[in-house]
Amino acid sequence: MKILFHLNSMGRGGAEHVVSILSGKFADAGHDVIVATQWFSENEYKLSSKVRRISVGLTENEEKAGRIKKAFTRLFKLRNCVKKEKPDLVISFCAKANFRSAFSLFGTNTPLIVSVRNNPEVDYAPHKLATRYMEKRAAGCIFQTPDAMHYFSEDFQKRSTIIFNPIDESYLNADTNSSEGRGDNSKKIVNVGRISVQKNQLLLLKAFNNITKDYPDYSLYIYGDSQEGGILDGLTSYIRENHLEEKVFILPPSSNLKNEIIGSAMFVLSSDFEGMPNALIEAMALGIPSISTDCPCGGSRMLIDDGKSGLLTPVGDEKALTDAMLRILKDNEFAATLGETAKSVVSRVQPDKICKEWEDFINTKLKNKRA
Repeated sequence: MKILFHLNSMGRGGAEHVVSILSGKFADAGHDVIVATQWFSENEYKLSSKVRRISVGLTENEEKAGRIKKAFTRLFKLRNCVKKEKPDLVISFCAKANFRSAFSLFGTNTPLIVSVRNNPEVDYAPHKLATRYMEKRAAGCIFQTPDAMHYFSEDFQKRSTIIFNPIDESYLNADTNSSEGRGDNSKKIVNVGRISVQKNQLLLLKAFNNITKDYPDYSLYIYGDSQEGGILDGLTSYIRENHLEEKVFILPPSSNLKNEIIGSAMFVLSSDFEGMPNALIEAMALGIPSISTDCPCGGSRMLIDDGKSGLLTPVGDEKALTDAMLRILKDNEFAATLGETAKSVVSRVQPDKICKEWEDFINTKLKNKRA
């Protein structure tokens, strides 16, 4: 089977991570796999050598055109790519790529499966007409959570399914007791995610500032690209105003992230909304005691059994987040139990298991089309 994945880039985000895993697994299984992207990012997930990468983005001159003309140019470039490659199936990830794929395939018989990766209230509510056309055109959708699925029409839900994100295989069977390749992370609190309004690292900074009074020897490390203007400036201003320069470190995503965070005192996800956070999955797989806001659209709630495999706190609640962090720091036995229980998430996100679920769903959709 020839499969064409479409998404904006292979930059180090959750959807891109999933595509890097799925495309490689499908190629290993003998499928002809193409990944068509709009642009190249400075820091990207690598694709398997068996996977072809095609650019369907704009040239430098095309970028100078007006917004509407650029949108149509993107549609035609993707459509021409599909006509040339003649894939048996197109799979798209995230709202803009989903809309683009649906409109590009107008009038063709090429099946389309879309994947919703974030809070629909944010990504799809402002685009009702495009969303309705996507629902009509797509053979089905892969969702990450029931909450995300329930936003869409009943007919679309019936044609769709829920599949967890696969974990990177490097996190499987990690020796969480080994210090090889890393320093002492036992006084390290970590957060992983792009610097953005969505991830709300300012909430984490405030909670961390609260705990430093009782735990002055702990440090906070935030790993993430800055993708929204002004957000990083706001964080650095808070750090400076509260004299946290020697305790808080904001770093770019690391290609050796596992060794950067393994053995940390805790992982904290402070987001206002998420799909199914890969960073949380990876931290739990490493046995790091983890805290997450119980944010829309329910991914953290599906991963964490509150009080047993991690802690959930209300969105935007500084006191609740501070209390959760203190609970872990004050009780070493509780923290160790949280981390050990968290490792059970691995059985639910095994790459081979997840890829088999994707293949079964794809085969069902293609069978229905042939019928």
